[in-house]
Amino acid sequence: MADEAVAALILKHAQRYIALDILDVYKLLHQGVFGAGHAVSNQRAAREWLEKECEKLTPNAAEPLLESVHPYDEIVRLNLRPYLAQDGNLKKLLDAFIRSAAQPRGDLETMARWWGIFHRLTLAGNPLANRFSERTVALIGRTRAAEQWSATQHSPPYDQTHKPAYRVLDLQTALELVKAQNMDAKIV
Repeated sequence: MADEAVAALILKHAQRYIALDILDVYKLLHQGVFGAGHAVSNQRAAREWLEKECEKLTPNAAEPLLESVHPYDEIVRLNLRPYLAQDGNLKKLLDAFIRSAAQPRGDLETMARWWGIFHRLTLAGNPLANRFSERTVALIGRTRAAEQWSATQHSPPYDQTHKPAYRVLDLQTALELVKAQNMDAKIV
């Protein structure tokens, strides 16, 4: 059952994002397992990063506010463009991001298991066999496992095509944040 939910999450993102690359699937799974803990080592830097990123963005209410990166929606990406379009408070978002990042998440075994599910989806006859190289997926898996499943950035094609701008939050923190500001809490 859990394997099917992980596969469904991967397939949903593969369908939604035309430029999704192997590294973007890796980032998706990494965020689903570990949340955002790797992103906040310095609160001042996190605030400056958020402020600078938001200065460059054009608010967009058409983009979904909350997007699941976990098979059971326990971790979400809060997209910044719709957050800004709804006059979201950056201080409140930063506080929520820091609280969420401080929570312990996931383990290496779960990441390895989820990567194995992705790998199986790329085998001949499976849904992602024609989209991703099974050999490359296996190689990246071995390399990342040796690196203790370290965090990564989105691929350049994904960045250029989709221009991701979000913060990763646990679901409860995200819902509290958006409901306190009377925003739509629908998760895609």
